[in-house]
Amino acid sequence: MIWWFLLTLVFIGVELVVPALVSIWFAFAAAILTLISGMIKSPINEFYIFVGLSGFFLILTRPIAKKLLEKRKPIESRIFGQDVKISKKIEIDLYEVKLDGKYWRATCDEILEVGDTGVVERVEGNKLILKKKI
Repeated sequence: MIWWFLLTLVFIGVELVVPALVSIWFAFAAAILTLISGMIKSPINEFYIFVGLSGFFLILTRPIAKKLLEKRKPIESRIFGQDVKISKKIEIDLYEVKLDGKYWRATCDEILEVGDTGVVERVEGNKLILKKKI
């Protein structure tokens, strides 16, 4: 019983740290098993119930998550034109900025210093292309 509670906390912790739906199904299943494990005699049966519940929650929540993700605008439309502050200079023309709650690598044709502000022009791969804000 205590093991399922601890697993619930671990899965919730993983879900909070990782920015995607990774372990929420396991957390739901472990939470239910925390409540009913006292009635089940065999640990093997508990495991089978855990796997079954996890699969059930995965099948149940996948369409809901898909609809929510479809409603989100593409990242490009959310970040183009946004102002970003240079938080770290990695190389001469490579910087680190924080945008949309995430750290990005950014580049600019002009030389920027830490604390300068740039405007996002486009995205190339996993880098932001900035223009120095005047």
